[in-house]
Amino acid sequence: MKRVTISMPCFGRPQRTVRAIECVASQTANNWEALITGDGCPIIQDFIDSNYFYDLQQDCKAKGNDLIISNQPENKGGNGYAVTNLNRELAKGNYFLFFDNDDIILPNHLENYLSEIEGTDLDFVYFNTEVKPTNRIRVPSLQYGCIGHSELIIRTEFLKQMPPHTEHYGHDWTLIESMMQNGKSKKAEHSPATYWVMSLAGNREQGID
Repeated sequence: MKRVTISMPCFGRPQRTVRAIECVASQTANNWEALITGDGCPIIQDFIDSNYFYDLQQDCKAKGNDLIISNQPENKGGNGYAVTNLNRELAKGNYFLFFDNDDIILPNHLENYLSEIEGTDLDFVYFNTEVKPTNRIRVPSLQYGCIGHSELIIRTEFLKQMPPHTEHYGHDWTLIESMMQNGKSKKAEHSPATYWVMSLAGNREQGID
C-alpha cells in the first residue's frame, strides 16, 4: 500500500505534461504512486513507445515510488472524467489527490497535503492554492465555485464509495457535494499554496505547449 496516489489525466500539452511529470518526480515525500494516464492521447503514446521517461521512472522506483505512465485506447473527453474514474479504481494509495497536466506542484506538495490528513479520521482536507493568471491565493470554501480538485486530498477508501465523475462541467463540485454529505472534513490549518493553477478559461499560460 502506498501513502498516496496522484491522478493525472493527459491529453495534448506535451511540454506542460513533461513539466508536470517532473514536478511529481521531484517530490520530497516518498512511498507514492502517480497514475499518469493518457485519454487516448497520441503524445502520451509517443512517450511510452520511446521510453522517454524510463530513467526518471527508475529513479522514482529506487526511492520507493511508482511513476506509472499509460494510455487508454480511445479519447473520452469530458475533462478526462473517464481517466479520473479509472485511476480512482486502480489507486493503491491510502490517500488520493488530483493534478492537472498543465499545472505545477511544488516539491513539498505531497508533504503539505499529507501532513493534515495522515493519522486522522478525516475523509478529506482542502487547502489554499495559488492561481497564477490572477496572481492570487485561492482560499477555498465548501460552496460552488470556491473549491475544486486542486485543493483536495481524499481518503481513497472513502473516494471509491462516491459517485463516479461524468463528462459534464462541474463534476468536481458534484463529487465535493457528495463528500460533504457523507464524510468528515476540514480546511487545512497550515496551508501554504503548494499547488499552482497555471491557466484559466480564456487566460491560458503563454510560451509553452
